[in-house]
Amino acid sequence: MSIKQDAVADNKVAEFPHTESAAVADIVHDDAYFRERRAEYELRQAEIRKTMSMALVLGLIFTALFWISFHNPEIYLVKAETLTIINSGYNAIILLTIPFLLGVVGAISRLLLSGVRVIQEVSLVIGSGLMAAFSWVGIKSGVLMAVIAPHLEKQGLAEPAQISSSPSDFYTLMLVAVFVGMFSTNLYLFISQRVDQLSQKASDKRR
Repeated sequence: MSIKQDAVADNKVAEFPHTESAAVADIVHDDAYFRERRAEYELRQAEIRKTMSMALVLGLIFTALFWISFHNPEIYLVKAETLTIINSGYNAIILLTIPFLLGVVGAISRLLLSGVRVIQEVSLVIGSGLMAAFSWVGIKSGVLMAVIAPHLEKQGLAEPAQISSSPSDFYTLMLVAVFVGMFSTNLYLFISQRVDQLSQKASDKRR
């Protein structure tokens, strides 16, 4: 009888640490769960406070604008100078559409000659078109002409003031836009190929 009691006692003593470790694990799990829920709650509260702060700031701004507009209605009057600038900007955008498209044509031509798929270099085509448009801005503004005027006079070409004033000069500007688009694309392709070659050489040396 005593032997059986000793065996039962041993079993109880052996089971006690397992029960205690399970209880500790449950406590740790509950604590981790509580911390996670607490972090989520604090994050939601921070987002709510941020949203309320933004709403308050926007409300104050609109209130100030309404008060200023109510007491100073003349601030919304558009001056003639502003309308002139807006009109000039609109006309410039319409005008620069032509060199942009011509630059795109030049870039696409260069990509086709290089065997590169145009669909993979859409950003390059758009960038080349913008460069062509910027070239027209430089010509129309007179900045580019002021730089190259001495060279034009030495070569006996047209005066800077006469550029783009005749049909033949317009076609010259068209060619400039196409060449700028092609040159921009060619420059990018050259630099890209050079970088790839240097990277390949560096990787070969490491091997």
